[in-house]
Amino acid sequence: APKPKLKISKKQHKPVCPLPLPDLPPKFKQHILEEMGGKGLVLVIQKTIFYSDVNPTVSRFSIPFSQVKTHDFLNEAEAKELAHKNPMQVCLLDPSLKQTSITFNKWVMGNTSLYVLTSTWNSLVKNNQLEKGDMVQLWSFQVNSLLCFALFKL
Repeated sequence: APKPKLKISKKQHKPVCPLPLPDLPPKFKQHILEEMGGKGLVLVIQKTIFYSDVNPTVSRFSIPFSQVKTHDFLNEAEAKELAHKNPMQVCLLDPSLKQTSITFNKWVMGNTSLYVLTSTWNSLVKNNQLEKGDMVQLWSFQVNSLLCFALFKL
């Protein structure tokens, strides 16, 4: 009998962000670890800001699952909350090292899912002059078991 041919995928898997992964600037890292007492710093996503991320009528920062480096930044309880469609209040350290409270949620849209930062997102965009085309990194960490994020503009 003829051997079945192995199909070879022609689609190249492009890395989502440039390698090697950049690290957080020392000033940011020091602020999180020493001044805030943050633990478990994890890169969630590095992405180019789209128009929808800075459009004031949309007021949200999208974090597509397909671009998330690891979903391990959520503990079991947080993952469960989001799975039950319960938005969470989290702390966000913006590019100017200003701390703010923001809503973190998981949206399921058809067969794709994404995390989103909403509520105070528009003021963060305005205060940090975020624009379409900017490259940003979103890092997660815990402070006293509270989920926090740090947004850094490259």
